[in-house]
Order: sequence, then structure tokens, then C-alpha cells
Amino acid sequence: MDKGSVAGIIIWAICAYGCAALFFGIGIWAEHAKKPVHFWAGTKIDAQKVTDIPAYNHANAVMWKWYALPYFLSGILGCLDSLHAWCMPAAVILMVAACFPGIFIMIWRYTKIEISYILR
Repeated sequence: MDKGSVAGIIIWAICAYGCAALFFGIGIWAEHAKKPVHFWAGTKIDAQKVTDIPAYNHANAVMWKWYALPYFLSGILGCLDSLHAWCMPAAVILMVAACFPGIFIMIWRYTKIEISYILR
């Protein structure tokens, strides 16, 4: 394995595991938050409108933790690139799927959480 391949794998691992850690960390934060957590940047959730704050925060935590999973798996696949030629292309496909369709799935899931726990 040449130096360029090793550097590429290290960069891939930092990006993939960094994203996974960030999103999983958001899930942990949401799980332990006392106030309702928010999904959209700059928004606040009125605690008076949330029917069950612990359940609402738990649902958000689960959503974020699941979103971390494809990034983690992508990191594993990228690190296995030296063993199998298909690993890095599979890692890239998984990362792209997590980024683009994944964010729309997150929006859809959060909308379902809002419907379940926030009074209108």
C-alpha cells in the first residue's frame, strides 16, 4: 500500500468517524436534555406544547443515533479498502446515501416526531 492510499484512508476515517461521533453525540445530548431539543437551527420548542418531553427527547435521540450508523459503517468499509477493492466504492456510496437521501429521511422522521409530541 502506498503513502497516498494510507493518507486517503486516514482522511476518510477521520471524516466518517467524525460525522458518526458528532451525530451520535447529538443523540446522547438529546437523550439527557431536560428541555425539549430542537431539530432546526435557531428554533426553540415551547415546552408547554410538548405532551411528553422525555419521550419527545428520546425519539429525537434515537433518530440522531440511527443517523450516525451509516457514517460509522462507511468508516469501517473505508478502512477495509486495502483488503477488498469494493470496500471504498461501497463506503462512498453509503456516505453519499447518508448525506443526501438521509437528510430527507431525517426531516420526514422529525416531522413524525413533531406530530406525535407537539400540540398545534
